[in-house]
Amino acid sequence: MKKIEKYMPVLYLGMKDNLVFRSNIILTIILQVANLAVSLWIWNLLLPHSDFINMARYLILTNTTALIFTTTPLYYLAGLISSGRLSMYITKPISLFWYIFLYSFGRQFYILIFYLVLLVILSNNFLIIVFLFFYFIVANFMFFNLMLLLGELSFWIINMWPLRNGINAIYLLLGGLYFPLNMLDKRIYSWLQYNPFSLVTDVPARLIISGGNNNAIIKYFFVVFLWLVGFNFLRKYIFKIGIKKYEGVGA
Repeated sequence: MKKIEKYMPVLYLGMKDNLVFRSNIILTIILQVANLAVSLWIWNLLLPHSDFINMARYLILTNTTALIFTTTPLYYLAGLISSGRLSMYITKPISLFWYIFLYSFGRQFYILIFYLVLLVILSNNFLIIVFLFFYFIVANFMFFNLMLLLGELSFWIINMWPLRNGINAIYLLLGGLYFPLNMLDKRIYSWLQYNPFSLVTDVPARLIISGGNNNAIIKYFFVVFLWLVGFNFLRKYIFKIGIKKYEGVGA
């Protein structure tokens, strides 16, 4: 209990920063809404009204989820490494993992509440909502480990910001933020649906809109858990290698 209480101020700090620097959050939401509006406008021209309604629900859900599962931890850790501030954390009796996780969770908190309300509105299946609650807990850890894993590349890459557009483009495409991934060829989709970006955006949106049988739900949960184990192992392994190159000074 004392260990948990030690990190509660970090969670509060993340929630507070969202309010103090609310102009950044507002700008992020505006850009996401603008991106969503363009996608909806295009699909409205291409699809009949009945199909467009489901497409609109899908895109609203995936783009809202993308505000929860962000790449912020990646650049936060990369900034600590490149600036030399990482030394402040690894020399203190705190867990760097839990510090960044709870800070990031605090920044996601208000959008997460909005998303849960959105789930209740758009889904009439209570069991799916309960499943997604537990699914998001595991998926959040999985995606967070992936972001830290990518952030650890900063041990070798001086500046990660040039990669930002590439990472965002991969997220937009593989996460289904422009179109449902099941519109692709079935042979491609049968594999692509299990990528980590799809599992936090495309999969939850499809489950909410069309529901899912027990086998599909268990399957996705199992795949997320496998990614979590793999990313967690790689994150720790890469960190051990990278920390040996770390000099503790700004790049």
